[in-house]
Order: sequence, then structure tokens, then C-alpha cells
Amino acid sequence: MESRVGNSLCLWLILVAHPLWMIMVLSNMEGDALHSLRANLEDPNNVLQSWDPTLVNPCTWFHVTCNNENSVIRVDLGNAALSGQLVPQLGLLKNLQYLELYSNNITGPIPSELGI
Repeated sequence: MESRVGNSLCLWLILVAHPLWMIMVLSNMEGDALHSLRANLEDPNNVLQSWDPTLVNPCTWFHVTCNNENSVIRVDLGNAALSGQLVPQLGLLKNLQYLELYSNNITGPIPSELGI
């Protein structure tokens, strides 16, 4: 009897925690992708200073908008005096709808991973 209760509790924890685990993994992956972009850009005005890779969720960062599932849907970096190149890791932002980069000095090719 004890074994069945223990197994039931374990199964319940897996079912309840699974959606949270998936959100954390997705958020970490997206945070890592955005941090790769930050590491590849010169940011003289510290516009990206809130992009802290130790935070679980990039949805708390300035210039990042997420949907209800805590997935990045928008990155607004227009007119931020950034320079450098885009990174292929941006392709990991599967729900990204807007990437605003106007009035910066970003050079190089648009990574094919962005699906363009």
C-alpha cells in the first residue's frame, strides 16, 4: 500500500511540475539565445544591462516582450546605438514575431536560422 501511495505521489508531482519545467527550459533557452546576441553587440549606452543570463526568465528584461506562456515574442532594440552582428541563436526564439533593430549599426548577414 505504501508503495502505491508513493508511486501516485511521484506521478502527481511529475504531472504538476512538467508544465513548469517546460516553461523554465524554454525560458532558459530563449534567455541564452538573447544573451548570445548581447555578447555579440557593442552597447555603449548599456541598453542591454538588464539582460542577466542568471535569471530564469528573459521576460523580465527591458526591451523583451513575452506571451502568456513566457515565450519571447518581441525584442525592441531600435535606436539603441548598438553595433555588431546578429547571431544564429536568435533562431531559437520560435515565437518571435518582431525584432526591431532600426537606427543601429548592426552589420553582416541576417542568420538563416531566423527563417528569412
